[in-house]
Amino acid sequence: MFFVSEEFLRKYEEGEEAVQTIDEAVKPGEGLFDQEYESKADRKGRQRSQEGEA
Repeated sequence: MFFVSEEFLRKYEEGEEAVQTIDEAVKPGEGLFDQEYESKADRKGRQRSQEGEA
């Protein structure tokens, strides 16, 4: 489920072009999730190993 503003919905229904937040947040040609994923367990394990070395 997602929500849209009344202004966006009105523009969409009328066929007008609407600026979307994702268009402003992600540059053309880039993906939203291009960075490497690190799980919480992996991150905690890495932190523990770094603390053990110090």
